[in-house]
Amino acid sequence: MKFQMQKLTLNFILFIMGTALLPIGCTEVPGLGSIAPDVRYKNRKQYAISGMEQNIGDFLSSSSTLPLNFEVVNVWETNGHETTSFNEEIPVVTYKAPIVGGESEEELRLKTDTVMKPAVSLNPFTGKVEILEGNRIPAGEYHFDIRVSNSSGSTLLQDAVVVEFKEYEVARWSTGMTKAPEIERVADAPNQIRFVAHLNGMPLPGDRIDFTTNRASGFKGTFVNDTPEGEIWKVNFPVKSAETYCSWQIIEEVGGMVNTTYVTENMNFVLGRPGSYVIKLFK
Repeated sequence: MKFQMQKLTLNFILFIMGTALLPIGCTEVPGLGSIAPDVRYKNRKQYAISGMEQNIGDFLSSSSTLPLNFEVVNVWETNGHETTSFNEEIPVVTYKAPIVGGESEEELRLKTDTVMKPAVSLNPFTGKVEILEGNRIPAGEYHFDIRVSNSSGSTLLQDAVVVEFKEYEVARWSTGMTKAPEIERVADAPNQIRFVAHLNGMPLPGDRIDFTTNRASGFKGTFVNDTPEGEIWKVNFPVKSAETYCSWQIIEEVGGMVNTTYVTENMNFVLGRPGSYVIKLFK
């Protein structure tokens, strides 16, 4: 009897100790169908070039039960700009039959279809922001409020993704230039670029500069004219990673003789939205 009492007392003590330690040693496991409280997008702030195709957003589901569904609740711009261009529809070529190779142009046309899709949408299954080529999103910082849901319910992520759109970008330029090239979008039309090459602080007329392009890059342009304000090119948009070379004509008088030389520098740039641009380079 004494042994049994000791055994019961020991079991009671172990029970009390286990109960006291339970909150410390265990963590709550989400129930079936739950959405974890720490769901979020990796690298919440993203950048995009207007006019370019891009998929943005890697969603971190944490311990949430899959599958998850995603829906845009609201899109707003930091400075109050309109977001109607997000809903503008763009023609997209889709394939309705497999391509096996060797098809004629007529056979390819029969295997494709053109559908209209919004310029910017959210993939409901992956949560990625899908931006189509040819969009006309103005420069700005756009915030996405996104609802994430599964079989248990939903949660609203405010400012889940922030995408800063730029209309152009200078990727790199020659160190021989005195400063970084400048790009300005001056009008909605025509689809042209006016190149202006500054030499010692003064802009040169178009007949004293020469722009050439690497045809393997994204610049699909046609020379139009040399003008007193610069050299003009007609351009197909968007301009994707365009390696462009500029030659400055340098005229010097040495001992009563006019000496003409040329110096060449290069830059790499991207232009998204169609329109009229001025690109300035400095030597």
